Amino acid sequence: MSTHTVETSLATFTEQDASVKLVWAVFSVIPGAPAVSFYSSLPEAQMLLAPALPPEGLAQALQFAHEPGTIRALDVADWIDTGDVGIAAFAGAAAVFQLFFGDKKKALDTHPEQGADAALKALALAYLIHQLIPGTLSEKVATLRSTQAGEALLTWYAAIEIALPFADDAVLGTGSVVGHLIDKYGAGHLSKLDMFGGAGAGANAQAMLGALSGPLDNVIVNVAKYTHQIADTAKAYLPAAIATAGTVAGAVATAADALPVYRLLVARLATEVCLARAGAGVQA
Repeated sequence: MSTHTVETSLATFTEQDASVKLVWAVFSVIPGAPAVSFYSSLPEAQMLLAPALPPEGLAQALQFAHEPGTIRALDVADWIDTGDVGIAAFAGAAAVFQLFFGDKKKALDTHPEQGADAALKALALAYLIHQLIPGTLSEKVATLRSTQAGEALLTWYAAIEIALPFADDAVLGTGSVVGHLIDKYGAGHLSKLDMFGGAGAGANAQAMLGALSGPLDNVIVNVAKYTHQIADTAKAYLPAAIATAGTVAGAVATAADALPVYRLLVARLATEVCLARAGAGVQA
């Protein structure tokens, strides 16, 4: 049984944490990035983001926060940060910063691993969004994009997983960037999601990603204009072992404690989706 809840996940972070500072700093150099406000509990988020929500609405949001789909989304975020995909992510972080601050050829040589990591995370994020938000695919996308945290999640993925490692690559040419990544690197990932989430998880993720690919491609096009500003800003907040690591081992060594950014962003997304659902009177 999962030990994750919205409240415990939010309480894990403070404004002084490296993950929080990093996300806030990256967004500060991207024109059009979502405004983000720090909160450490669902009631605090309600006061900041939905002050008109009546007490019964807050009570309903707290109920939504304990639903299986909400808990599943938090579990997937933890998997992204600390499971097999998390290990790949930290290896990828080293490659990203080699690309901008070191041996560019060496970083480009890692593109298959970087691409596979980005594809798997895109599918994992699509799966958790599908689990978290009720309704049709279009309704899920609308709810996601109506929240600060939903825009923040798309912006972070677009900036860190796509724009930084692939800005100088043909992947940012014509057509759908997300579709290109999944076509090129996504083989086998659907079965991984089925193993993690049960039969049908991969298919649900694929359908959700199809609905998200257009909005996500638009975000990628915007953030790709600011890759050097993002990289310069992010480097200042990264642990030295990641910012300068030249090997997979150096990156993986920091993975357990370093930057649980997806746990931060998804905890916030779950919070804001619960508030949005309560405000709209949506029932699961």
